[in-house]
Amino acid sequence: MVLDPIAQIDLATIGAVVAIFLVTFFLLRRVCFLPLLAAMEARAARIDTAHARRAEAEARLAEARLQAEGLLERARAEALRIAGAAREERARGREARLAQASAEADAALAQGHDEVVALRQSQQARLAEELCASVGQVLARMIGPVDERMVRFLVSRALGARETR
Repeated sequence: MVLDPIAQIDLATIGAVVAIFLVTFFLLRRVCFLPLLAAMEARAARIDTAHARRAEAEARLAEARLQAEGLLERARAEALRIAGAAREERARGREARLAQASAEADAALAQGHDEVVALRQSQQARLAEELCASVGQVLARMIGPVDERMVRFLVSRALGARETR
């Protein structure tokens, strides 16, 4: 037996091992490695596509949020405008009702004043007639017959002086 390691190398065995290795390598490459690499590449492509779609979706979402904020601001502004217009309309209606009520009150006051003046004049005329009759009777009893025109003159003068005070 030879102890030299180089002398123990058998080229046929090494050739057979290399051939088995190469056959196994090419079989495994064709059956396992190439389909595995293709699946990994397809998966990587799907992941890249998903990342691109996600970025696009996030961009669209950001754009939609901006549009929604814009719409919300416009809606708020419109709501404030409508509320302001409603307040103005309510104020105009209140002012119109107040003006109408004031005009009606003025008309009622003027009508009442006219009625009071007419009633006062009629009462004064009645008072003057009764006063003329009473003064005529008193003077007739005191001094005898009196001129009715003179009694009316005195009564109208007394009532006129009373009104000017």
